[in-house]
Amino acid sequence: MRNIYLIRHGETDLNKRRAFYGSLDVPINETGIEQANTLKEKFSRQSIETLYVSGMKRANMTADIIFPNEVKKIDIRLNEKGFGKWEGLIADEIEAAFPSEWEKWLNEPFDYTPPGAESFAEFKERVLTGFEDILSKSTGDLAVVCHLGVIRVIVEAYQNTNDFWSIKLDQDSWIELTIEEKD
Repeated sequence: MRNIYLIRHGETDLNKRRAFYGSLDVPINETGIEQANTLKEKFSRQSIETLYVSGMKRANMTADIIFPNEVKKIDIRLNEKGFGKWEGLIADEIEAAFPSEWEKWLNEPFDYTPPGAESFAEFKERVLTGFEDILSKSTGDLAVVCHLGVIRVIVEAYQNTNDFWSIKLDQDSWIELTIEEKD
């Protein structure tokens, strides 16, 4: 048995605005730094074998604060889903600029791909392939600092749930998965 700690990056200014910004590479803000310091305190008593981090600045900044003495393994397969032309916009702005596309996405968020965005199927495949690879290359407990969408995909797959949207995680939190070692 091993524990996997899926840690959400600290708050950014775009989180605060509730914007879609998956592939925008932005830093965490002051609140995000405070959140990461809170997590640092919690994880200071935790032993991890390996630390994986998405390639995004917000995840790296969070990981550097929580685990200042750990060697990070960057894996871009843990990056958040890109939203194409919707990047940096809030829902009202998307609806105003892309009304028919917004409606299609609201009705079929896993099947409709916004203009210039990564499809959900591609995103899910990327994340799960990357996570499986990480599990196969590591032993012992590990921490993964990444993004809410990535965490939802992993948790949905490993806890056999089909409710992506019900997986909630504040930015000063993590989800712990216990995985049995394969023989």
